[in-house]
Amino acid sequence: MKTNVVTIQLFSEQQDNTGEGPVWSQTGQVLYWIDIGSKRLYRRGLSDPNAQSWDLKGYPGSLAEISLDVVGIALGDGIQLLDLQTGELSELWAGPPRRNATRFNDGKVDPLGRFWVGTMQNNFGPDGEPISIGRWDGALYRFDRTGSVETVEEGIGISNTLAWSPDLRRFYFADSLRGQIYAYDFDAESGSVSNKRLFFENELGIPDGSAIDVDGCLWNARWDGGAVVRVTPSGVLDRVIKLPVPRPTSCIFGGPDMDTLFVTSARNGLKREELEEFPLSGSVFAIGGVGQGSPVPPLSCTPRQKQI
Repeated sequence: MKTNVVTIQLFSEQQDNTGEGPVWSQTGQVLYWIDIGSKRLYRRGLSDPNAQSWDLKGYPGSLAEISLDVVGIALGDGIQLLDLQTGELSELWAGPPRRNATRFNDGKVDPLGRFWVGTMQNNFGPDGEPISIGRWDGALYRFDRTGSVETVEEGIGISNTLAWSPDLRRFYFADSLRGQIYAYDFDAESGSVSNKRLFFENELGIPDGSAIDVDGCLWNARWDGGAVVRVTPSGVLDRVIKLPVPRPTSCIFGGPDMDTLFVTSARNGLKREELEEFPLSGSVFAIGGVGQGSPVPPLSCTPRQKQI
């Protein structure tokens, strides 16, 4: 039986405070990601010598591709539209009412073009210093193409891991504060979820962002576990890929053949001796030989509404 050789390459050497939310553009053949702590958006192609970056007005939670050079960002009080050619930022959709001292976190476009975004207690101080999280003030929201928003779930500590099975019958979501990943039944037409149950829980770090492969297996970044893991649809851990950083944050399949797993990471909260031991913390990695994913569709939305 032929076995693929796993390769781990440094895709973009960074010092991201909290690198997160990777999005692969199959149209542009570029990887987008954000650094939440430094309030910045990055973009880099496979052959680009350096990553481009854009400063943002606030802590971004997640992003979605809308079209070439146009992205939507969960930021501030709603979903903002950023034109990367002009740098113009405008409000696309107003967000839902949220509890005080919360911010947007992980989000992803579902296979029908709707934007799902979670929230959490804000864990950044005035100068970007980390703040401990101890409240379940977060929620999960679903934005339809017109910007109408539905509350999917409340009472969440840290919203993470949004993924859908290839057959569109299952939705995955994690609460990192509880250390658990859940599976739900998913109705693709309505976007509704039901029958929440525990899918995966493991002592190797904390569940952060995830990607799904064509076999329906969930790839999950393990914060403080220094690895990405693959979990089968039956909830069984079957692969562990160790990384040269302790805090991988999220992952996405990309590349021309969708067979590269890009992984973001963080420096946030690491002690000086840890940074000396793991100097690549905050960088983005490219892992080959671990399977193949499918492109995430762009966000389907109406035109921008008002400039901010």
